[in-house]
Order: sequence, then structure tokens, then C-alpha cells
Amino acid sequence: MREITAIGFKSRCMSVRRRTHYCVLMIAAILFPPVLFSSPDVELDLTAAEKAWLNDHPVIRLASDIAWPPFEWIDSERQPQGIASDYMKLIEKKLGVRFEQEKDKPWPEVVEAVKARKLDVFSCIAKNVQRMEYVNFTRPYLSFPMVIITSNEVSYIDGVNDLIDMTVSVVDGYATHEYLTTNHPELTLYVVDTSEAGLAAVSQGKANAFVDNIATATHIMHESGLTNLKISGEMPIRYELSMAVRKDWPELVSILQRALDSISDEQRRNIQNKWIGVRFEHGIDYSLFWKSLIVFILIVSFLYFYNRKLSREINQRKVAEDTAIKLRNDADKANQAKSEFLAVMSHELRTPLTSIIGALGLLTGNKKMGVSDDARKMLLIASENSQRLKLLVDDILDVEKLMAGQMVFQQDTTSVASLVAKAVAANQGYADQYDVSFMVDIDACDDCCIIADEHRLMQVMTNLISNAVKYSPKKGCVHIIAQGDAHKVRVSVADSGEGIPVVFHDEIFSHFSQADTSDTREKGGTGLGLAISKEIIERQGGVIGFTSVPGQGATFYFEFDMNEVKT
Repeated sequence: MREITAIGFKSRCMSVRRRTHYCVLMIAAILFPPVLFSSPDVELDLTAAEKAWLNDHPVIRLASDIAWPPFEWIDSERQPQGIASDYMKLIEKKLGVRFEQEKDKPWPEVVEAVKARKLDVFSCIAKNVQRMEYVNFTRPYLSFPMVIITSNEVSYIDGVNDLIDMTVSVVDGYATHEYLTTNHPELTLYVVDTSEAGLAAVSQGKANAFVDNIATATHIMHESGLTNLKISGEMPIRYELSMAVRKDWPELVSILQRALDSISDEQRRNIQNKWIGVRFEHGIDYSLFWKSLIVFILIVSFLYFYNRKLSREINQRKVAEDTAIKLRNDADKANQAKSEFLAVMSHELRTPLTSIIGALGLLTGNKKMGVSDDARKMLLIASENSQRLKLLVDDILDVEKLMAGQMVFQQDTTSVASLVAKAVAANQGYADQYDVSFMVDIDACDDCCIIADEHRLMQVMTNLISNAVKYSPKKGCVHIIAQGDAHKVRVSVADSGEGIPVVFHDEIFSHFSQADTSDTREKGGTGLGLAISKEIIERQGGVIGFTSVPGQGATFYFEFDMNEVKT
């Protein structure tokens, strides 16, 4: 009897357990349908291996910043918000997986968790050399200018060099922190935990400047009412934001890229308008843009005709010997006035131009905008030409300094290997836009050091690398080589493009010279970069040149003799 009772009791227990199991499955189906029943979208065209990988990994741990508006943050109800969060929600549905998001750790701890593989995927992160050691990146899906925020009393800041005597606030572990620490160790950094804390530090006088992307900075200033701050300058880099996956999951990188590529233009516009587009679309003063553009055109025209006038005066001095002294004095005074004029106007031109570039960057930062096609084309044209205007102003001022002998060169002991590494890192985002890769060979010059101005050599390297990237085909490669022997050191940059026609070889280093004007109009350029590079190298005792065979690419190089080199 006891045995029968035991059997009956056991049977009832099994029945209860089965009912409980079914209830759990039903509740799970209601709460987590993507995990149990969803499958990847057919439009993604995933391979059988990729689908199998997703089936084996239904839950993916997401590494996000809990305090980085408007990209991603956790609100007061512990819900994820922001641009990246909306993208991840779309991808979650497309892949049929569940993203389990970290909602408590600050950013430095999130980074360490990914390194330890306790978290799997960064939803929104900038690519750099250090991070490439432990994650693989998708192509960038967001892009914004990097700007310098100061108090209203500070005038225009012309790049990183103007920050040397300042205390610069950066967020711990962000790409800006790593970039400035690696490339500009001479700066005094004030490290904070969040972008909001960085802006508050400038507002309260604890720091002189804060460096961050324009979208985050303007969002926080607007939300926090920080009216005593402004954008005072632009950094030479952009925030190119990608998704990134732990190194041992390479399959997920291609899967995420397919999902990103499948997001429609309308969906991208809706996300952009939700967090940025609407706020800034009504805040742009287009009348100021056109006024600034007209003023700039007038000033450039004035400089052009003024330079022509000076040329005529020089010719007249040669003919009229009796008036040579008077004309020379007049010309000296005019040149002094012109230099003073350019020094003043450079600030007056760059300040509104930086604001214009920043505002247009907000509207065109994401590749698709929530405006009509015609308006979007006009904004893209305005953005591209604003960048060209800025480059033209910078190049004209550099040429003026070189011609006037006013450019001062520092005598730095510069490691060639370090110089090449910094130049490659600074231009990586630009190469990604053109889908061009780098091949670096510096083993033959590990210990070579050039006695020259490192900042100006970086300017030359950037000119040569950007030209090589522009004229290489898609999926092409730019080869950068550093070599040293008992007599000299040479650094060369080779592209995989069509090469330079022989007819243009004699003019390639001339001011305002461009080899193929039709191609240059498409790719951009002022025609001054190589001329400035030639002046910088030769004024420091070096030699610059190139070799090119039509159809086989071009190689530009600079070299220094042994008496300028220590090994």
C-alpha cells in the first residue's frame, strides 16, 4: 500500500513539474519572443554558418555608455535611450536575438569588461589602435566633428597647439582621452567621468577647455542651460563611430554589418530626427551662413586683386630705377599691412567658418538626413565646400608665412617610427571613408631619429597620405615605408592609383598646381599641399620628390642626409 501511494505521489509530482515547465515556457514566450521564436530577417541573406552562430548565441551582452547623450544613456527609469540604442533595437529584431545591456558600470569598467570578455559588443565606439587589440570593428555608421568648448571670453582656438598652456578636460577612457594622451603628451589634461562633468568643469573655471564631439557637447549645453560656454575651435579629427565585437567572435562582425546595411534611409532619418535633427534644424541661422560666405568671397577677391597690384608695382620698380627705394618702402609697408590683415582676418574668418562647419556637421554627420532630397543635397554641398574653404584659408596662410619667412621651425628629435605610426592613426578614419587600407613597413628604421619640427613633419605626412588615399581605388592599399642606412633616412608613401601623367611632372610641386583638374574637382584639394610640403622639407635641409609610372601609381618621399640623423 505504501508502495502504491509512493508511486501515485511520484506520478502527481511529475505531472506538476510538467505543468510548471509548460507554464514557464509560455511565460518565456510572452516575455522573450525574439529569443524563442524569432529568426533572422530573410533580407539579410545570412549564410547557414551565420544562422547557426546566432542560434548558438541567442543572448548577446551589450557594452554601452550609461551617460553619453545623445548617443546612448540610461534614463531615470533604467531604460536605454539615444541614437545607438535605437539602432540596436532595430538590429535586435532583424537578427532575432536579445541584447542584454549593462546598465550600471561607468565607461572605464565597461571597457575592462569587454577586454575580459564579460561583455560582448560595443554599440557605439570610436576606432583606434589600442582598441583594435581586443575588438573588431564594423564600418562607421555615425560621424561627427570633434570640437573645443571654452567659456565665452576665450577667442578662436586654432587647433591643438593653442591648447598647450591650458588645462584641457577629457572623459576618462574616451577616444579623445586616448588620442591626446598618445599624440600630445605635452598637454595638461583634467580627466572626468562624463561629458556633463567635463562641460561643468569649464563652466566653473576648473578647466580652460573641453574636447568632445559636437553632438554630445551641444546636447548637454542645451539640456543643462550652460549659457556661458561656446564652440571655440575644431580638432583635426572626426568622431567616426562604429560597432565593435570581441576578438574571438569574428562571425558577429559581418552579421552586424549586414544588419546595419539593411537599415533603410527612412529608418536612419527617423532616428536622426528623434535625437538631433529636429533640435538643430530650427536653430541654424542660414542668413548668417550666406553673409559669412559672401564676406569670405569678397576677402578672397580682394586678396587676389591686391596681390596682382603688388606684382605690377614690382615690375614698375625694375623699369623705373629712380623710384625703386620709394616703391620698395611702399611695398614693405603694404606687406606688413597685409600680414597684419591676414593675422586678424584668419581669426575673423575661422570663427564663423568653424561654427558653419559644426552646424552642417550635425545635419550631415549621419550619412542620411531627415530632410528632403533637394535640401540634403544642398547641405552636403555646403558642408563639403565649407571644409574646402577652411583648407584653402589654412593653406593660403601657410604659403604666406613661408613666402614671408615667418614660419618658425622647432628642432625636435623625432622618432621616424613614431612619426609614421601617429600619421597612420590620425588618417585611419579618412582612409576608412574611401575604403582604402594601409600597409606600414618601418622595421628597417626602428631607431632612426630626424632632427626637425615634428608638428610640420606631421603636416607633410598628412598631405602625402591623404593624397595617396584620395587617388587609390576602392579596396586599394597605401604602402608607407621608412628606411635608413649609413647616409640618409627616407620615408615614402606609395598609392595604388593611376599614377601621374608625364606632362604634369614638372609642375607637381608648384603653388596652386593640380595634376588632373577634372579628377581633383571630384576628389577635392586646394593645389597647395605639395608646394607647402616641399617648402617645409627643404627649409629644414631635407629633400622631397616622387616617382610615378602611368597606370602603376605614384610614390612620394622625403629624406634627410646623415648629418641630420641620429641612429
